Amino acid sequence: MTKSWFADSSVEDIIAASAIEPIGPIAWQKIYTKFHSLKEVYATKESELINFGLTTTQAWAIKHRITQAKAQLRLLEKKPISLVRIDDDDYPKLLREINDPPLWLYYRGDLACLSRPTLTVVGSRKPSGYALTVLEQLLPDGLVGNITIVSGLAYGTDKAAHLRSIKLKQPTAAVLAGGLDSIYPCDHTQLAEKIIEYGGVLLSEYPPLSRPLAYRFPVRNRIIAGLSPATVIVEAALKSGTMTTAKSALEYNRDLFAIPADITRKNAEGNNFLLEKGAAVLRTAQTLFDYYGLKNQSVKHEIDIRLKKLLDLLTDEPKTVDQLLLTTKRPVEQILVDLTQLELMGLVYQPTFGCYSFKK
Repeated sequence: MTKSWFADSSVEDIIAASAIEPIGPIAWQKIYTKFHSLKEVYATKESELINFGLTTTQAWAIKHRITQAKAQLRLLEKKPISLVRIDDDDYPKLLREINDPPLWLYYRGDLACLSRPTLTVVGSRKPSGYALTVLEQLLPDGLVGNITIVSGLAYGTDKAAHLRSIKLKQPTAAVLAGGLDSIYPCDHTQLAEKIIEYGGVLLSEYPPLSRPLAYRFPVRNRIIAGLSPATVIVEAALKSGTMTTAKSALEYNRDLFAIPADITRKNAEGNNFLLEKGAAVLRTAQTLFDYYGLKNQSVKHEIDIRLKKLLDLLTDEPKTVDQLLLTTKRPVEQILVDLTQLELMGLVYQPTFGCYSFKK
């Protein structure tokens, strides 16, 4: 990069800037374009900032910025949390192309995973069984093993999308709406550590000690869309955070895929609306294999007779463990061990907890 906007700025300077609440991504992008450096912004008089086009509130916030730099710097070192600037070579290239990219990103893990082909996958926090089933089918092992899935670490669809990568020990990227010193939701702290363990990355434009306030989620969603050439909408209500991600993808001229939804489900109306507006329909994994130029090579497994009989019982329809116990008359411990083995082989999955289905 020829521009070095942050060359003379300390980490404390950037922390202070990223904590200025009244200034959003669009305003920062205008500031980045107009001024030669962050230091110059800080040195500019309040009246001149207003003449430039900032509001009185924004100009005042810059000149009277409050920073908790010492505490935040300690957290950067303790976690550890790193900082990448838009001028840096390792800043995500696709994200730099959008019209309102974050000027900085805090991250934990390995940014290099975003150099692989990326696919954004988002959906409802309370997905239906249908949504979870098609998510498994549309993200088979052969695809997940060659791309980095991007999502938001939320409950439901986001978690399921990240777990597709984690189960294969593949990298995945999660974008958070608060500081990386604490994980939101806290239930996903262990999942976040697994993401880092398997070469993935956690990202946020907010410094440590920033809480995931409601207004930050739509702002965060533009990053989720901006990190990938394509976004998949698994299931979404018309008014939802998922739809803000879809809107961002369209604004950035990125490809948008939507899974056809049950027309009777209110929480899935967003999918069919997007399809009516021109989103590409996603029915099979082959569409994504073709999109990324990958070969769809099904993995063949040699399995013993006992596992084959159990697999045959799951071919027609999903079954619970209790149903399998009644049919096979085998001890529950053996059934669970065999089901786990079939899961690890990628031959079965759980569309809902405790219910198993053949993975086509």
